[in-house]
Amino acid sequence: MSSASVILAGVIVVVGFGFVASRIINSGDGDNPLPDPPPTAALGGVELPSGSPAPIPIGSPSPSLSTAPSPTPSATPSKPSPKPTTKAPPFQGSIQIGAASVPSTVDLTAEGTTDWVHWGEDGTFSLERDKDGNFKILEGTPTAPRFRHALSPQFFRWTGGDPVDHSDGTTTGIRTCGAGNGFTVSAPASTSPKVLRLYVGIISAKGELRASLSAGSATASRSIEQRDGTFRTLVYTVTYRAPAATRINFTWNTAQAFGDGCGGVALEAATLR
Repeated sequence: MSSASVILAGVIVVVGFGFVASRIINSGDGDNPLPDPPPTAALGGVELPSGSPAPIPIGSPSPSLSTAPSPTPSATPSKPSPKPTTKAPPFQGSIQIGAASVPSTVDLTAEGTTDWVHWGEDGTFSLERDKDGNFKILEGTPTAPRFRHALSPQFFRWTGGDPVDHSDGTTTGIRTCGAGNGFTVSAPASTSPKVLRLYVGIISAKGELRASLSAGSATASRSIEQRDGTFRTLVYTVTYRAPAATRINFTWNTAQAFGDGCGGVALEAATLR
C-alpha cells in the first residue's frame, strides 16, 4: 500500500504542476510574462539583434575568361601613299636666233674671241680665218652655183688671220642663186652657253636660216625676204646650249627666188665666242 500511495501522490503533484503552468501560459492579462531566456553561452553572452537578418550584399559576378569580350584592337593609322616622283625630261638643248642690222665696220678679231672666218677675199672658194681658232667654225661642202661678190655696204676687218694675215676693211663675200641653193656652216656646242654671229646677205629672194644640234632635239629658224635687186645684209645672233659636247649645224638657204635674175642668199663672215 505504501508503494501505491507514493505513486499516487507523485501523479497528483505532476497533474497539479501541469494545471498551474497551463493557467500561467493561457492567462491574457500579461501581468506575469515569462522571463527572458538567459544569454546563449555559445555566443559569449553577446545579445543578438532583434528582427529579420539584413540581406547580405552580393557583388556582380566576375566575367569568366570564356565570356569576357575580347578587347577591340586599336586602329592602325594607314601610311600615306608616297607621291609619285615626276622626273624632269632630259635637257634637249636650246637655240635662240636674233636678227639685226650690220654695223658699218665689223672687227672680226675683236668679236670672235674663240674663232672667226671670212669668205671670198681671195676668190670664190677662199676662206680667211683666225690662225689661232683651231678650225672651230667650218663650212660644209659647197654647192653650185657659187660666186664671189663685193656688194656688201659694210666693211669687215681683221688681224692675225690665215692665209690673209690682216685686212683694213673688205666688202667681199660669196653668194649663190636659185631656189634650193645655199650654204652650210657648223660650230662646236657644249653644256655652256655659246654665241655665234653669222653675217649674211640676200638679193631678189627669200632666205631661211635653220639651226639644229647634233645631240638633243632643239631647233630654231628665221627667214627674211628681199624682193628687189638691192643687196641687203643682216647679222643673225645665235645663242645656244647643248645637252653634251656636240656641234650646232646651220643651213642658210634660198627658199624662193624672185624675178629672172640670179636671186639668192650670200655669206660674208661668222664669229664665235
